[in-house]
Amino acid sequence: MTARADVPESPEAGARHIDRAGAITAGAGRLALLLVALPGVVVVVLAIVGPWIAPHPLGATVAPPFEPPGDGHPFGTDRLGRDLWSQALYGGRGLLIVPMIATVATVFVGAAVGMTAGYLRGRVDALTLAMLDLLLVLPGVLVILVLASGWGAGPVVIVIAMVLTGSPFLARLARAATLEVSQAPFVQVSVTQGDGTFTILRRDVLPNVVGPLLADSGMRFLGALYLVAALSLLGFGPPTPETNWAVMIRENAEGAGLNVWALALPALMIALLSIAVNVVLQTIADRFAR
Repeated sequence: MTARADVPESPEAGARHIDRAGAITAGAGRLALLLVALPGVVVVVLAIVGPWIAPHPLGATVAPPFEPPGDGHPFGTDRLGRDLWSQALYGGRGLLIVPMIATVATVFVGAAVGMTAGYLRGRVDALTLAMLDLLLVLPGVLVILVLASGWGAGPVVIVIAMVLTGSPFLARLARAATLEVSQAPFVQVSVTQGDGTFTILRRDVLPNVVGPLLADSGMRFLGALYLVAALSLLGFGPPTPETNWAVMIRENAEGAGLNVWALALPALMIALLSIAVNVVLQTIADRFAR
């Protein structure tokens, strides 16, 4: 009986094995990403449509205070006997919309300032950097507290505070990316053709810097979300009977021993919302980076 010699694997077969392993790994990564983001996406949907599907009116007393979960009240009641699930459904929209608007405004201002400074350079760049350095040292909470003491902690004040404290970071990021992209041959061709600054920034520079900006916008959103929550915990929340998840935490802290869901439900909503938004924005940024 003759021994059979091992036939070496062809390069094509090896490449197929590598591609198959890469596809399996990518599929597992997408599945893990979906499992992480899905609960948060559900929370986002509930925050948007919550007021339309809440089983009880906003602020309605339906049972004794801090009643444990039971029939008609899946998470029990809060300190005023209001249905916790209904309050949570009403409280998500305010905690979602304001940070979203603040994030969009921050990204827009930071990107516009940073891209302009990085492309024009010279004195414009130097003056912009000096102003950004001044804004970078401003603590966000201190700025919002000063503004809130004078004009109240309304949505407009929160957006202004986030733009003042968040856009300098994004502007520096956009500037650094623009400095690199502006030296690319396709940008120099546009300059040679006589294209305007705005056209070059919009058509040639922005698509190449939008990835890092979107990745950082996740952090900006979390900062705005935590800022709104911190203001609510400090008593600068929406007027009664309006509510949000942070207000629910502040109001029901004393009764957590009677009904743990009075604290756990709004805290879980905030955590899932933070994770979902950050994962989704990071995924979008990775798509642009490819």
